[in-house]
Amino acid sequence: MATTESDTLARIEQLVAGLNGMIGVAARHLGTGEEILFNADVIFPTASTMKLMFLYELYRQVDRGRIDTAMRIRFEDRLRVPGSGALQHLDAGFELTVKDYATLMIILSDNAATDIVYDLVGRAEVADAIQSLGLTSTHLPRDTWELLAGMRDLDPNDPDLTYAKLNAELGSAQSSFDCAALRETPDNNVSTPREMARLSEAFERGEGLSPASRDAAIDILKRQTLNSRIPGLLPFGVKAAHKTGSLRGVRNDVGIVYAGDTAYVIALMSKGFDVEIEAERALPTLSKLVYDHFTDSAA
Repeated sequence: MATTESDTLARIEQLVAGLNGMIGVAARHLGTGEEILFNADVIFPTASTMKLMFLYELYRQVDRGRIDTAMRIRFEDRLRVPGSGALQHLDAGFELTVKDYATLMIILSDNAATDIVYDLVGRAEVADAIQSLGLTSTHLPRDTWELLAGMRDLDPNDPDLTYAKLNAELGSAQSSFDCAALRETPDNNVSTPREMARLSEAFERGEGLSPASRDAAIDILKRQTLNSRIPGLLPFGVKAAHKTGSLRGVRNDVGIVYAGDTAYVIALMSKGFDVEIEAERALPTLSKLVYDHFTDSAA
């Protein structure tokens, strides 16, 4: 018997009851249009799921002839950013293509690669892409350097704030829940589960993208190496094109799931988790509930 929407929502409510933070879910079956929505319009910090929008705008500009993904950019010491990724640990002086940086931004959530891509596409252009998709609650004014400085309430433009100093600050203690990087206001990087699911749908349907750019972007998203959340409990052979995000008390994952003839977008977002392992455990279980719903409904 197919699982009803009310049954699935009841299971979600039961799962999140008693957790020490808030979770939001938005999922949409791309064939039938059926939706599963739970706290779908609540504002959450995006953390690194913001990188989905940078990838989207990158390929919009490829289609407009503004960017060539084969162009090479030299990595310099000034481009180092703490947090996730590998580039910060490498000797400067090498050159990678724009596509290489975009790939590292997604599959390793590389922060240095992200800021290179964001700087290349431009902040006004990202804001325009957000507006073009009708994402009225999504704001991405900060790059990763600024976001990480905000975790310690530091001025990201302070010339004395070096990579080494910021890295040391981030490792010295847990950030507070009222730090700048976790504010749920338009001066921070925020969105909602509904809008992040909408962004994922734009990728899958190729909205604003040529077929070649759509395929290139989804190919990168399918190469994701951080797979404990959306794909974590899904059956072998089910594919996900997605992007994770993590900050203090925040665990997110957003993307597209391909299960045979069934495809759906899903956004899992969380905030306020003092015990972050609770969110880490809840997200893959929520993902499996949505998978069971849509695949049962399709049966």
